[in-house]
Amino acid sequence: MRSVRRGFTALISLLLLTLGLTGCWNYTEVDDMAIVAGVAIDKNKDGKLLLTAEIVDTGGSADKAQAGYKMVSLSGNTMFEIVRNMISITGKKLFWSHAKAIIVSEEAAREGLVKVIDWYSRDTETRSDVFIFVSGEKTAREVLNLNSTTEAILSFELAQMMRDEKHTSSAPTVEIWDFIDKLETLGINATAPIIHIHAKNGKTNERVEGTAVFVKDRMVGKLSGDETKTMLTVKNELRGGVLAVDDKQGNPAYSLEIVFSQTKLKPRMVDGRLHMEISTLTKTGLDEVMITDGFLGEESIQDIEQRAAERLQADILALIHKVQQQYDADIFGFGETLYEDQPKVWAKVKDHWPEVFADLEVSVKSKVTIESSAKTSRAIRLGD
Repeated sequence: MRSVRRGFTALISLLLLTLGLTGCWNYTEVDDMAIVAGVAIDKNKDGKLLLTAEIVDTGGSADKAQAGYKMVSLSGNTMFEIVRNMISITGKKLFWSHAKAIIVSEEAAREGLVKVIDWYSRDTETRSDVFIFVSGEKTAREVLNLNSTTEAILSFELAQMMRDEKHTSSAPTVEIWDFIDKLETLGINATAPIIHIHAKNGKTNERVEGTAVFVKDRMVGKLSGDETKTMLTVKNELRGGVLAVDDKQGNPAYSLEIVFSQTKLKPRMVDGRLHMEISTLTKTGLDEVMITDGFLGEESIQDIEQRAAERLQADILALIHKVQQQYDADIFGFGETLYEDQPKVWAKVKDHWPEVFADLEVSVKSKVTIESSAKTSRAIRLGD
């Protein structure tokens, strides 16, 4: 899939170069196109697909510095039918090369996404690096239309948000090529980030947090933001975020910034049963101490590291057991790891991997180290 993506990118670059050499690309052609920034996909009451497109409005000028947008909606039986018929509304052919986001309603996601994304992945004018989301609201349209009172283009904001997601790790970053790749791969199930409307102090904005879990192309459940961070840890995809640690009494006390995370998976056969060993190494910086005595007395750096490791181990085991018992969805890629590490064993279990995964025994060993304590090595101590 990755080689296909590289070839696709190279082809697009070659076509753009050719257009520049022949002088065919000009502002008149841009004016004849409706540039799609992103789309929302819902189901109508009559069961038809409802496509809402966020279209860049350049005001007739392709080089205008601040472009606005407009929303166009149309329903139909298939995606291709809707896209073609939208020309009757926009008066222009839809141009997909700048599309950044696809938001799908939970209703559509639970019915199955192949009929929604097959056209997009097959069409020669679309890009494979568009981000995919599942709406945490009733519809996808209401999320896409969130910035209706501003000049901001939501889809472009979402793309930038996902590029910065590594700093929080509360949602997976999923491009459509990666989503389709997992649909087609045995031994790992697809996931997608969940997007919500966040309201506070009379203001609303988009918030990406949590994970939609899929079996084949159907959504079967959700993970919270904290569970998502744990999932990314297991998948060796954690790039940042905060690890909260309690004090000895179980009260919130420390915030550790994750600067490095590495996870290794090792499948083994133990007494005739498949077993997955998980080992994690997390390097952090101590960025916040919320108690006045800190680690000046009996509390040491080693104590904090130990409790952080125990918390991480417990979170990993709890999440794996939840996914095994509720979803039967190998979102961690255990099957893929088994295929790479022990292909003969995989050949025996691949045809009934969901059942094997649900019964898989797992052990976790975590190590957390505190590499620094920011600008000070002590806590704030109150005067008597």
